[in-house]
Amino acid sequence: MTDLKKINIQIFSDVICPWCFIGKKRLDNVILALDNLDVAIRWRPYQLYPGLPPEGMDRQEYLQRKYGSVSNGSAGSQRIKDEARSVGIDIRYDLIQKIPNTSYAHSMLELAVNYDLQHELSEGLFEAYFCQGLDVGDLNVLVDVGVKAGIPASETQNFFDSFQDVMDLESHLDLAHENNIFSVPGYLFDNGYLLPGAQAEETISQVLTRVSEKV
Repeated sequence: MTDLKKINIQIFSDVICPWCFIGKKRLDNVILALDNLDVAIRWRPYQLYPGLPPEGMDRQEYLQRKYGSVSNGSAGSQRIKDEARSVGIDIRYDLIQKIPNTSYAHSMLELAVNYDLQHELSEGLFEAYFCQGLDVGDLNVLVDVGVKAGIPASETQNFFDSFQDVMDLESHLDLAHENNIFSVPGYLFDNGYLLPGAQAEETISQVLTRVSEKV
């Protein structure tokens, strides 16, 4: 029996980034296919909209401000929906009413490290936002998503009750800039190699294979 080769990957992502969701699905597919690798994933925060108010912003209003019209803002959405569908994701932009502030969601992903449930929680957060249109900046929604991922509701509630502000999020967010990551998703390997974007599964497989040969 061949010993498994351990590969550590830090994934810089925002939970409201569709390409991050697509990239996760592609990476999962590749990992399943490469049964000679033991891949450990650590999710790291990145905020696409760092200036949003704590309560988030109406999505239609945001698109109107940024693009001048809602229709222009969705010009690239069909391609995203097609790419998502190819990996089994049904993105429902029609259900998404708000662009949330993702600070609490990222803090909860840090909490999930204690339960070894980051990967499951990331899936749940993506699913909640893109497929159900839920506000992942809402604490009640986060509690429910956490329960589905395996984190007890009482633990999540105590976690959010126990700190005055989002838990040291700035230091976590600084990691992205320190590693020259200014767009997401970004996959950082132990050897310092950075794979940017939601690459094709073939590309991800090639990179993982090359990295494993140097382990």
